[in-house]
Amino acid sequence: MNERSIGGTPVVSVVLPTYNRLPLLRQAIASVVGQTFGDWELIVADDGSTDGTRGYLEAIDDPRVRPLWMEHRGDLTSARSAGLKHARSEWVAFLDSDDLWLPGKLELQLRRLAAQPECRWSYTGYSLIDTEGTSLPERSDLLPRPISGYILEPLLRLNVSTPVPTMLVQRSLIEEIGGFDETIPIHSDYDFALRLAACSEVLALPDILTLVREHPDRTTARLRLAELYADQERVFRKAAAATADRKIQVLCLHQCAMQLAGQAAALSRERSHGAAFAALVRAGRIAPFKGAVWRTAVGCALRALGVFT
Repeated sequence: MNERSIGGTPVVSVVLPTYNRLPLLRQAIASVVGQTFGDWELIVADDGSTDGTRGYLEAIDDPRVRPLWMEHRGDLTSARSAGLKHARSEWVAFLDSDDLWLPGKLELQLRRLAAQPECRWSYTGYSLIDTEGTSLPERSDLLPRPISGYILEPLLRLNVSTPVPTMLVQRSLIEEIGGFDETIPIHSDYDFALRLAACSEVLALPDILTLVREHPDRTTARLRLAELYADQERVFRKAAAATADRKIQVLCLHQCAMQLAGQAAALSRERSHGAAFAALVRAGRIAPFKGAVWRTAVGCALRALGVFT
């Protein structure tokens, strides 16, 4: 499926941010070039790499590959957003420089989306691999099953997973929701998925068409657990403020309380007891009768008293 679109504009823009991941970047780009659907442009947003990435990209003899040179910011979301501004196509796909696509990914998504025009975005099944590309079946088997339709509620309940590299989204829908929120440093991809799900049905392909790499250099692997919880709470708080649906709002606030409790537990283990109790106070104001919050409070108190570590 390699026919070209009319007028020279490709059917799909692929946005790929990268920074100092040349060996993995080579594999990621090869997985795009190897797609059975060939009418795409690949925008590689290089966040100021210093490892030879520029020379590699400049040497690629394929006019579909369009490097975008940036000053280093160390921010994946801003690199994605910069690449997105240069996208010309009706459909936009995303790939991270440490992940891979299987050859039929774009072709299958486009074909099935054409048969379901009410769906303005799609995501696929995926599995996990390690640094060397070896599959991790014990982890992959625990991943939730892809669900089609209006998935905002299961997405908020964390019963479904929609990694950005699995997505194919109408550019008009991305523009409608305002793109990626660069004020959310860690979980901007989850916030992005929530806003997509609030606006459109989704077409989920159960096929494993994306490989997500788990490795020590992955962005979230370098962050404190307390930071991850705090950022996730920010996402749920934003989602609660954005909806007029009382059921969805209550669910968002419940998740806020759970993230604050998780943050408190992480801070307590760091011996930041004052910050831990401050997070618990916020959780208690949101969900004063939630047992998990009170159990976390007891654990934090015992840890502060030195009863256990």
